[in-house]
Amino acid sequence: MSEPNYFQFQPFSSFVSPTFWHKLAELKIDVDRLNDARKSINAFYTNSDVTHCLLETDATSFNSEFASRPNIYQCHGAIVNKNKIEDFKSCDKLALIGDEGRLIWNDITSGACLEKPSLLSRFFIFSFGDLKAFNYYYYFAYPCPSTPIFEKIDEPKPITNVFSSASLQALSKLYFSLSSEERSFFIVTHNDADQFNYLRLSEKISADKKDDNFIDANLDEIYFCFSDPCPMAEYGGWPLRLFLLMLTHLCPNLREKTIKILSLRVKKSVSIEINSMLFTVKLPANDVDIDNVKWIGWEPNEQGKYLPRCASLASSMDPHKLAESGVYLNLKLMKWRLLPTLDLNRISKVKCLLFGAGTLGCSVARNLMAWGIQHITFLDSGHVSFSNPVRQSLFTYKDAEGKKEKAKTAAFRVNEIHPGIVAKGHNVHIPMPGYPIGESLKKQTTEALKTIEELVESHDVIFMLTDSRESRWLPTMLAATHDKIVINAALGFDSYLVMRHGCNPLENVNTAEQSTSSIIDGLKCIPGDKLGCYFCNDITAPGDSMKDRTLDQQCTVTRPAVSNIAGGLAAELLISMIQHPQRSMCPAYISINNHDVHLQMKSIPEGLLGIIPHSIRGSLSNFENILPATERFSQCVACSKKIIDEYRARGHEFLFEVFESSKCLEELSGISEILNAQHEEVLEFDEGSDFDTSD
Repeated sequence: MSEPNYFQFQPFSSFVSPTFWHKLAELKIDVDRLNDARKSINAFYTNSDVTHCLLETDATSFNSEFASRPNIYQCHGAIVNKNKIEDFKSCDKLALIGDEGRLIWNDITSGACLEKPSLLSRFFIFSFGDLKAFNYYYYFAYPCPSTPIFEKIDEPKPITNVFSSASLQALSKLYFSLSSEERSFFIVTHNDADQFNYLRLSEKISADKKDDNFIDANLDEIYFCFSDPCPMAEYGGWPLRLFLLMLTHLCPNLREKTIKILSLRVKKSVSIEINSMLFTVKLPANDVDIDNVKWIGWEPNEQGKYLPRCASLASSMDPHKLAESGVYLNLKLMKWRLLPTLDLNRISKVKCLLFGAGTLGCSVARNLMAWGIQHITFLDSGHVSFSNPVRQSLFTYKDAEGKKEKAKTAAFRVNEIHPGIVAKGHNVHIPMPGYPIGESLKKQTTEALKTIEELVESHDVIFMLTDSRESRWLPTMLAATHDKIVINAALGFDSYLVMRHGCNPLENVNTAEQSTSSIIDGLKCIPGDKLGCYFCNDITAPGDSMKDRTLDQQCTVTRPAVSNIAGGLAAELLISMIQHPQRSMCPAYISINNHDVHLQMKSIPEGLLGIIPHSIRGSLSNFENILPATERFSQCVACSKKIIDEYRARGHEFLFEVFESSKCLEELSGISEILNAQHEEVLEFDEGSDFDTSD
């Protein structure tokens, strides 16, 4: 007795589009995060003009609905993407494919595959993504049981040798009238009149009444059809294997009988007559012993070994895209576990203007980039000197050697670090109170003022990072005029100040509804529109702070780490404000007594990233920070209503008057009256002491 001739199946070969890995990485970072549970996905294959039995995945594989296309068929699958390479290496892959096999078996025994025949096409991916290196390690599988084995009765025949031309035309017309879901697996009957009758699987097969399926059926007239992705005449494509498994289990009356299979393959998208084949297959005598069956189907790698494949996208990706992906990886990882509600989109849209591109400016810019800020503009009139590069992280020795402009060089360097950022630099001198403008410089100063005004108005956040107090007056006044968020940072030898200015209520808050300070659990709550600016604590106008000073007094002489600490705190203060629901209106708190100060500070309401102070004063001499908060000064020389109204009324005329002499600010704001009153009190006290005649 001769050995039976077993029917053979052509396995799928996987083709994974790079877009699949891009989408997987995006979903892993933004949606799945630490969740490595099984995720349902789709793949697709075709039976049109095939040269290889390919199963393809791309970015659309993650769509919830499969997009139907001509001669494209859905393959149902799943992916398990592990969080750690160790889990990927140690996972029991036999157990994994066994779990998938049980899901397939459930779809067969329940009859789900009868209602949705494409469920008989299955695949599985097991992967690990190294998101930092853009390497993706993966196994592909096409689960099926190792038994039963099907016997080939006759050699495969082209259907042109089986049916007449009229029959083939009728079959072709019927086939192309079906949807891709209906075409995947179906049944036709063929009678003596050369007519074909289409039957859905569910019309002929019942999962509940297995013993009635095909009872007393004339198998000479019945053809089991499927859209075959295999190009080889002697083999059937891999989807046929599960189709025959389903027939063996649900149709006991077909066991040990020979059935006819139509392998339908399309030529030039319009014909099934040329490449389609007829297979005759004998089903086994017994049903599958599903409890003891071994599930197989792992795809070997390119070397024919059952080892993982690796898709490396680093070399194929646009370097700018790589940089962007890498920059935002750390931020998106925060959302996995630490800060699920972090709004990165809100951060990326903020436009920041940095007054000063020196030690503080470089430090702040670096931290803003790390937080995903997309728009950074520098304004500075200086040039890179040889003393700068060791302290100012955006400059090099070559920049100093060429005496390059700080602002433009800093912007250029930001784009070198991250090309996706919109970075600009403006070499502009900031006019200052008490620095008279001669007639020869009036035109140049007017142009500078226009540039500064336009920049302040077009940006969302203003950082004050210049060397002198007086250089901060104009940006402070303009920011208050346009109600911009202001972050101020100033340095001492071993100390620093970082503060946010209060938002401007003069135009945006109805006077009758203006917020007021309140007391909460021993803490004074100062609303954002009541907080003071950098100049609110002063009772004197800014003037020429460089006059009659030695070199060490003219330069900002600080311990090297002070600028980095202050720059980092300035950026963090901004991000904390952006994430707060009230943004610039978020309040600040201060203890109103000296009892249990630390306990009181712990009770301050927190935003997403913690408390949001008004100011941070730090000292390296004792490594301590304190968080004072002060209210807006109604007679401030920079942000008070009188000053802003005067600027709006007189514009540059007012500014040139301030530049000529800062005393006009004291007169306009009313500070001069306070100073005169204090002076008179001192005189009265002195006179009473000197000429006391009470004895």
